[in-house]
Amino acid sequence: MATTFIRSCESVARDPANEEPKVIRVLHVVNGFQHGGVETQLLRVLSGYSRNRFHMDACVIGGDQGALADEALRNGAEILCCRKSPDLCSFSRRFARLIGVRGYSVVHSHFEAWSGAILRGAFHAGVPVRVAQFHGIRPWPAEESDPLVVRAARRVVSHWGRYWLRRYATHLLAVSRAVAENRRLTNRDSGPRFTLWTGGVDTRRFSPYADNGSQGYHPPTVVWVGSLRPVKRVDLALHIFRLVRSAVPGAKFLVVGGGTDAAQLDDLATELGLTGSVEFLGPRRDVPEILRSATVFLSCSEAEGLPTVLLEAQAAGVPVVASAIDPHREALAPALHHHLFSHEDLRQAAESITAILTNSDERVRLSEEGRRFVEEHYSAEAQLKVLEQFYITWVNAARERRP
Repeated sequence: MATTFIRSCESVARDPANEEPKVIRVLHVVNGFQHGGVETQLLRVLSGYSRNRFHMDACVIGGDQGALADEALRNGAEILCCRKSPDLCSFSRRFARLIGVRGYSVVHSHFEAWSGAILRGAFHAGVPVRVAQFHGIRPWPAEESDPLVVRAARRVVSHWGRYWLRRYATHLLAVSRAVAENRRLTNRDSGPRFTLWTGGVDTRRFSPYADNGSQGYHPPTVVWVGSLRPVKRVDLALHIFRLVRSAVPGAKFLVVGGGTDAAQLDDLATELGLTGSVEFLGPRRDVPEILRSATVFLSCSEAEGLPTVLLEAQAAGVPVVASAIDPHREALAPALHHHLFSHEDLRQAAESITAILTNSDERVRLSEEGRRFVEEHYSAEAQLKVLEQFYITWVNAARERRP
């Protein structure tokens, strides 16, 4: 394995002068390599891109590189570190110094508020292609428990971040039509800078069991995967599952992920009498195997960008029951739209899950429809080729504009 290095903002860059000039150097900027849709998507990019045309690194601006940083290193990426600060001007200058002599042609920022300072720094470092990608409906949701000083800092960062983003981004990407419309990226002021890029799912890693009987017996199992935060509404999922248990007493509910609501949700499961039928598994790396053992996937989110986990569930052949928000509708096969439910009608969700659990023919039909939909529209391999072509086109256009 090639030697890689983790460097701080103050580190001295290696001289890229001897590298093959045709190779396009790309730097992806994320908060950290934690468990999540954005990070999973980036790791797929870092593992599968064309080495003869690109070299891709990552920059972490959070305080922690994250549990998945080793995967990025194994894929040959160098991880730079430039910790974010509410002092956006200072942060932008530090970022410019960090990347100034590294020869990047593309800086691709996976934020919104912080993208402004990042891309401002990239501009002053002479990077010709500066990409801001919008992953969520909400720009930077504040928590009610945040101190007033934190809320004030968020407002400052959000205001200047959005201003600088519009000024310094050469291209804008959104992961879904729902995000694009919500963030008004299709307005005339965005012009040709804007396009959709979904990222997709590794349909080889997320796939159904081969039909050879080797998977063994699993009880009727409902699975939920994601971060345990208020916006995900796992509390509603527990209430729905209690209704399901009354119709299918042997059903199990697996909750995969960690977050701020974990303790409260455990208490709620006990209060609802679900002890023994609900398992909180915490963050896991064997999500494909867990999904393959599932009978139904459940999501109750209030807001999403493009819910990668719904794509992963469908790729694994798991029928999905989900809340009726636009990103869910966009991510699901049309055959599954019948199983979208309102937050005000949890009984409808329970009836959909029960119908799938108890009707094997319908379960097989929905499994096949979901898998086919993801293969046709959200293949990670195809989406990576699209992204690479974006980079090539944009870099060539920037070179042509140089005097």
